[in-house]
Amino acid sequence: MAGPRAAPTKGDLQRAVNRLYALSIALLRAETAYEKYHEEATKLFASGKTDDELVANLPNLIPQLQNTTLTRTGSLLSLYLGVLYSVVEAWRKWKFVDATVDTLLQNPFVNDLKQYRNAIFHVSEATDPRIMQWSTQQDRVVWANKLSAALRAAILDYHNNLATRVAVHFVNPKE
Repeated sequence: MAGPRAAPTKGDLQRAVNRLYALSIALLRAETAYEKYHEEATKLFASGKTDDELVANLPNLIPQLQNTTLTRTGSLLSLYLGVLYSVVEAWRKWKFVDATVDTLLQNPFVNDLKQYRNAIFHVSEATDPRIMQWSTQQDRVVWANKLSAALRAAILDYHNNLATRVAVHFVNPKE
C-alpha cells in the first residue's frame, strides 16, 4: 500500500501552471484556425457553386501554388483538427482530468484524429483515407467541435479553480 503523498513543491505547482498555460495557448491556436476556417467556409457556401464547379480549376491552380477559397477552407480545417489533436495529446500526457472531456476521448474518432494529424503534418497524398474520412463524414467534425468546446470549458475551470484542480498532477511530479 502506498504511503501518503508528499505535498507539492513550489516547482511542482509552477510545472502544473506552465502546462495549463501551454494547453490554453494550444487550444487558442486551434480555435483561431477554426474561426478562420468558418470565415472561409461561409464565403465558399455563399458562392453557390457546386462541388464540381469548386474543384474544376484546381488542376490548373495547384501547380501554380494559387490558393482558392476551397483550398484555404480545407487547409484551415486541417490545421484546426491537427492542433486540436496536439491538445488532446498534451491533455493525456499531463494527466488533466474532466468528466466531459474524458468521455469524449473514449470515442474511436480520437485515434482517427491522431491519424489525420499525422497524415496532414507529415504530408500525405490528398486521397489518403486518413484525410478523406474527415472530409466526407461530417459527424467527425461535429464531434471535434464538441471536444474543443469541452476542452475550453475544462481549461477555464482549471484556471478558475487552480488550487483545487492542479492536485491531480502530483501523483508523479517528475513526468
